[in-house]
Amino acid sequence: MPEPSWLVRVIEYFSNETDELLGETVLPPVELTEFQQLWGTSSNDPMVECFSIEKEQAPFFRDLTGVEFDFARYSYFMAAYTTDWEATKREGGYMRLFPPPRELRAFPDARCVMPKTASQQRHAPDLQHDGCH
Repeated sequence: MPEPSWLVRVIEYFSNETDELLGETVLPPVELTEFQQLWGTSSNDPMVECFSIEKEQAPFFRDLTGVEFDFARYSYFMAAYTTDWEATKREGGYMRLFPPPRELRAFPDARCVMPKTASQQRHAPDLQHDGCH
């Protein structure tokens, strides 16, 4: 199943010191199955959440983008967002899940901070604070 044109995947990198989002690199098109194999997820997973990029995944992304990873200073995540929220809704999302829009207009002053992994969360994710785009 080809990914919709409105779906964009990026590598986001955050300061390990402040948890602040410092930048992102847009990923070229990649078959979903490659990402699913890289993280060992189900073939039913559209992978539109944030996924922590660890040393095991770094070579794949280095070869794909040329990004040199510095895990001592930064934390890296693969994230996805939609560039066209109306088309996303009209098409029923991607594999029935809805990646967030690029900008959260309801929270124009929201500051993006490093997402928490499931093991780090003590409460439900808060889009305003955990991995907003």
